[in-house]
Amino acid sequence: MRDDRYRPFDIAELEDKPSLINQPIHDEVIELRPGQAAASLHALLVGVRNQAQALLDRLETRGVYVPREGQREVVRALYVATRNQVRALSAVLELEGLE
Repeated sequence: MRDDRYRPFDIAELEDKPSLINQPIHDEVIELRPGQAAASLHALLVGVRNQAQALLDRLETRGVYVPREGQREVVRALYVATRNQVRALSAVLELEGLE
């Protein structure tokens, strides 16, 4: 009896299986090079946009529960501000010559 669990995959089979190797790289972590005092403006903008997009995705997919009616306006203001921030950061990152 042959055990198929320990056989090598074909390339066609490997493409359908998720792994760390075939996942896109996320830009959440900003690493500084040795001797570099601060991250570049572009790297900071990408990091802030990714965090704002993650917050927006969280607000849209799972929603927010607040116990009092007056708190809904604050959460709505957060949602609108975050959505506008993601749009603005995406537009700035498309500018050429940004330093």
